[in-house]
Amino acid sequence: MTQSAKWRLAHILAAILGAILLALSARHALILTSPDLRTGAFTTSSTAAMMVGVILLVRFLSARQQPTLYLAVGFLGSGMLLAVHAVFSSMLVRDTAPWTTPLVQGSDILRDGLLSASFLASWGAWRWQEALNRRLPVRVQLTILLAIAATVAYLAFTFAANPAFSKTADLVWLAVFVAGLIGMALKNAVRADTLERWLTLAAIFLIDGEVVVGIFGDKLDTGQIGTAELMTVAGYLAAFVGSVLSTYELFQRAERAMQIARGRNEELLREVALRKRAEEESRQLALVDPLTGIYNRRGFVALGTHVREIARRQQRPVHLLLIDLDRFKRINDTFGHTVGDKALVEFGQILTATFRKSDVVARTGGDEFCVLLTEPDEGIQTALARLRQNLDDSNEAGRRSYRLAFSVGIAQSMPDEDDSIHELVEMADEAMYEEKRLREGAA
Repeated sequence: MTQSAKWRLAHILAAILGAILLALSARHALILTSPDLRTGAFTTSSTAAMMVGVILLVRFLSARQQPTLYLAVGFLGSGMLLAVHAVFSSMLVRDTAPWTTPLVQGSDILRDGLLSASFLASWGAWRWQEALNRRLPVRVQLTILLAIAATVAYLAFTFAANPAFSKTADLVWLAVFVAGLIGMALKNAVRADTLERWLTLAAIFLIDGEVVVGIFGDKLDTGQIGTAELMTVAGYLAAFVGSVLSTYELFQRAERAMQIARGRNEELLREVALRKRAEEESRQLALVDPLTGIYNRRGFVALGTHVREIARRQQRPVHLLLIDLDRFKRINDTFGHTVGDKALVEFGQILTATFRKSDVVARTGGDEFCVLLTEPDEGIQTALARLRQNLDDSNEAGRRSYRLAFSVGIAQSMPDEDDSIHELVEMADEAMYEEKRLREGAA
């Protein structure tokens, strides 16, 4: 399964989960025959809040952005506290113990404070987290936050039954919520984000609910649903829908980025291949004689040194043939340099056809050629006889008005000797001129 298919599957599953949540809301919060509608509404809101918190936590773990962590803690915590409210305010549990009512009231106060503070902390982290990290270590920051949270939790559960304290807490949390909402809106104006837009919408619903229930009062009987509960359900469902849509949007952006990256990688690979090919061509051009197509002096020395080392390891002798075309200057002077170039090309082809592919054949000067072979003495004589026969066949073909002939000098290096290619060329050159001198003396 491709990554794109996995993302689409995740989106479909999230949409199905959202539909289930909506069905739960309709079953537990909107059916008028239900004996306890408020419990269903808070259960639905709790589920949606915790799902949003989980999605935000996953996003934080993947991106390590501090503002996302604060929002994740806020929604996870508010979802758990909503679950506490739903359980201990239900018809089965309520009034079974004297501490259930203070627990429900305290969880409401703490839930409102946690979610309100998470919005404000998220904006503050985006705005000042770097400066704060430079002044205070992370452990000190966490210690301060835990101390504040413990103090607020103690006050909420201790004085929850006091109407004045509850009213004051609602006003404080409302102010914090509004400040955080304004901060989130300002942040979104600077750097637009789909999730933050939906969270801003969710915050508006939740603030409306707090205003109604905390400031004006809902005046509802047990088990009834009022504006505050509906606003709470709508707010958390809006946050859930926004988290799903923004996650899908994030996946789409990641897929587009991966496609762009794959395209760039393919383009880079093509560029690397072209560059390697160009470098190889340049290297070949630097080592190959452009006229004859065989190695030049540089190529002969480089490849010949490599062949010499291999022969030494294999305990085999090497022979270097230095071949010089006889009376080549006369061909140039009589027939022109174009004909002379053709003669060089033809002789290079004869050399290539005569010797093996494992032998190194090169044009090392104007009319000077070199061949490096790893052959015993009898093999060298056989190769020279074959070269003379091939050249005679070319002369007898009658395709040109001149005959080609050559002189050759042979240098040998045994495995235990340390002669370089340059030294072998000098030795072969001396042998060739000695052959020419003897031949001229005999004539």
